[in-house]
Order: sequence, then C-alpha cells, then structure tokens
Amino acid sequence: MTTILERVHGQLRVRPWPAQCIVPHAATSMADGSCTGPLSLRARVRRDLLAAGVPFVDLLAPPPLPAAALPAPVVPPPAAFDAWRRHGGNGVVVGLGPGEQTDLVLAAMRHAAARTLLLACDSGAELAWQQRLRERPGGAVVDVATVGAAAQRFAGALPRHDLLVVALPERMPAASLASALAGLAPAHLLALVDHVHADLIAVSAWAGPVLQVVRRAAHATQVELHLPLAAAERAVHDAAWHEFLCGFDAFAALRPTAEFAVFVREARREPAWRPALLAWHRARAVAAWNTAKAAACGELLARHRGASVLVFTPDRGSAYELARAHLVAPLTAELPRAERAAVLAAFAAGSLRVLVGPRLLESGVPAGRADVGIVIGGGFGLRDRRTRHDRVRSDGVVYDLIAADTAEVGRARRFADALRG
Repeated sequence: MTTILERVHGQLRVRPWPAQCIVPHAATSMADGSCTGPLSLRARVRRDLLAAGVPFVDLLAPPPLPAAALPAPVVPPPAAFDAWRRHGGNGVVVGLGPGEQTDLVLAAMRHAAARTLLLACDSGAELAWQQRLRERPGGAVVDVATVGAAAQRFAGALPRHDLLVVALPERMPAASLASALAGLAPAHLLALVDHVHADLIAVSAWAGPVLQVVRRAAHATQVELHLPLAAAERAVHDAAWHEFLCGFDAFAALRPTAEFAVFVREARREPAWRPALLAWHRARAVAAWNTAKAAACGELLARHRGASVLVFTPDRGSAYELARAHLVAPLTAELPRAERAAVLAAFAAGSLRVLVGPRLLESGVPAGRADVGIVIGGGFGLRDRRTRHDRVRSDGVVYDLIAADTAEVGRARRFADALRG
C-alpha cells in the first residue's frame, strides 16, 4: 500500500504509517493507523520511508522548477552528491572548500528541481554566498538569508523551499536555528559543516546522516563517503548483526573480560558460538560490498580518468566485478606470478592507469606512487589501512567508502584519529 504525506490542520499526516518503521519521537500514532506531527518532520519521514523501501506520495511537494530555472550541470558531479541522493536528498558534509560547497549546492538543486533556501550564519557569510552563487550559471536563483531572518521571511503554512541548505550550522545560535527549522518544511536538507570536530550528532539529528568527511593534512587528503545500504541489503545486514549480538552478548556474560579476538578463537572450535561468528561475517560482507559502493567506484573512476588509481577491494569477487564493469586490470593471488609482475610493471610505467585488487596492491606498489586511492570497506586493521593510504602521494586523495549505520563507521573514525596521531 502506498503511503501518503499530506497537510491537515497545519500538521503533517502520514497515512498509513508503515508497520516496519519507527514512529519519530515528535510524532503521534493515531487510531486509524496514520501518524501526525509537525511539518518540520517531513524530511525525516521521507528519509525513513525511503530507507525502508516504502512507496509514498508526498502531497506537500510544490511543482518542480522548470528546466530553464535550474543551474547548469556540474561536471563531474561532486563526490558527495551521489551519497546525498542515495540518502533521499538529506545529509551532512564536512570539510569542503568554498568552490566544492558551491558545486554541491548547485548539483543538489538541479537534482531536486526545487526552489532552494540557503541559511548563512551572519550577514558576512550571506554576502559571500550571494557573490559565489552569482558567479555561477543559474546560481542567482538560490535564496540566501541569515538564519535570524529566515523564520520571518520564509516560514509559511506550506513549503516554499523544497531544498534547505544550512551553511556552518555549528556557528549559528541554537535558538535561531531551531526556530528557522521549525518554520520550514523542506523535502531535502543539506548541512555544510566546516570541521569534523563540530557536534555532528546534533546536526545529523535534523539534517540526516553524515555523507562525506574531508580531512586535509600533510599526507594525502582523506575523503570519507558514507553510503546507504539498499532496503534489501539493510534487512540482511541488520538480521545478521542482531544474530551476532545475541550470541556475543551470551558469550560476554560468561567471559566478561574476554576480548573479541578470544570470542573468534573460541567460536572456531566451539559449535555453540559458531552461528554468531558466521552471522558477523555475513553482516560484514554486506557492509563491505554493496550496490552503492559499486556505483560509487564507477563514478570515482570516471571522475579521475587519466590519473593513476589504486582500488583496494574487500575480496577477489568484488575486484573481478569492478574489472569486468570498467575494463581495468585486476591484481589477485590467482594470477600467475609472471602476469602479476607484468601488471605491476605496466602500472609503474604508466601504461596501466588503474589497478584493482584485495591484498597485493600495498606490497607491490611503492609508497606515494598513485594519485588516487579508493578503499572499499572498513574491515582492515590499522596497519593495513595505513599502508594502503601510504600508496598515494602526499598531494593526492584517498576515498574511504563506508557503509552508513554499520560497524564500518566506528572503524573509520578510529583509523582517522590514529592517522592524525
């Protein structure tokens, strides 16, 4: 059954509310199976329905802008754009430069075909954004306002702006930002945060998941891309992760001081714990390689066509899948020794621009040789992750593809903290 989003008596009503979704905290379940809440929940509800694979019709959506009013395409699209689109047009991006921020705003506006409001932290930032947007084709149609003025100027009974961009929310007064968000009901949200040390949990609560984190340092620039699992992939992952946690919790109750490595060792020889370990492997496999990561790899290879690129895959199967899809050279232990040597020599000479493989690239390619690295999955140890990043030159870029809302997020954060240390 298709779910309907509509406005009734100044409130958002969702009917019927799907049983597989959790009712948002600020909403109320009704006896007729619907759910009501403030209009500002609209983006959150759309995000939840999309993640659950629930078809819906949004009656609050204004007509799309005509093509003539949209910005020109951004080619290539920003790296965070696909993650934003896959998360239903919602999310937080951290660490982009001014030009990259402008590219992402214009690409998001073109995709949503929506009238766009950009909130700036003060009048100085408002003027800077207006100047940057005027310099880009189609950018002048974006409404820019300070967060303090937005509630009075743009809040209304029906959504006027279906895309809301909030630039530097960490620098905005909390009360002013909350007032502006309560008076607007966009379908799509984009928060542009300056530094990773900002309170990302508070921003993510209203803007959606963290999509991309850019860290610039003396070594290669690190770009985290957080990509969502498809609804079917999410169901498999969460069921496997639940089975693992149940088994591991039972083990921890008996062995409270034992580390995870002890559990793995015991599970390999003790049938009682083995199903939980197998479930952990299933959840990890879904997170490591999935539809969104495959698509992101293709887009990054197209973006960096002509550069020397190393793609570190989680296993041989994904390496061969990428090799077939993009006609690039795989490097795996299954290849004869002479063929492996020839592939590495061709990459060193520049006649092969892309190598893809699970384990051999970090030992066969000298440090600092590649322009770009793409690390798929977060299941590698700190030493392996550091070695893979070191294959990329100091002025290059390393993309870490991370499955959102999985254990990969925590592993990526721990690695980034260790790399800075």
